[in-house]
Amino acid sequence: MFFDLNTLDTAMLAKALDNATKFVQEQATPADRIEIMTYASKLNVLQDFTDNRDSLLAALRSIMPFDAANNGAANGTDRQFAAIEEAVNLLSALPEKKAMIYFSSGIPKNGIDNQAQLRAATSAAVRANVSIYAVDSRGLQVTPRQ
Repeated sequence: MFFDLNTLDTAMLAKALDNATKFVQEQATPADRIEIMTYASKLNVLQDFTDNRDSLLAALRSIMPFDAANNGAANGTDRQFAAIEEAVNLLSALPEKKAMIYFSSGIPKNGIDNQAQLRAATSAAVRANVSIYAVDSRGLQVTPRQ
C-alpha cells in the first residue's frame, strides 16, 4: 500500500486509512504479505512486507497528514511519478507478481507534460512485474458544464 501524502488532505487521508484498515482487518488473508509506504518529500517504508496484522495496523495508525505547502516540498507531477517509480524499484527485488495500491487524490496531467516520467514509471512497473491499482480518495466527481 502506497499513500501519496502530498495529494491527500486530512479528510481524504482519513478515508483512505479507514479503507486500508478495513482491508487489513477483514479481507487480507494469512497468505497475503503487505508493505506500507508513504510519500511526502521522500519515499518512506513504514512496514516492510509482513502478514502480521497488528504490525500493519500500527503502521497505518502512524501515518499523519503532510502539509506540502507549508513544508516547502515540491509536489509536482514529475515527483509523484518518480516516487511511484522508486516504490516499484523497491518491489522489483521480489520475483513474484506484485500489486501496489496507490492512494492519492489524483495526478494532474496536462497535455504532454510529464510524459517522460510517466513512461519511466510505467516501464519500471512492467519490468518489476508490478500492477498498480490507483485509489482516488476524492471519489467520483462531476464538473459542471460551463
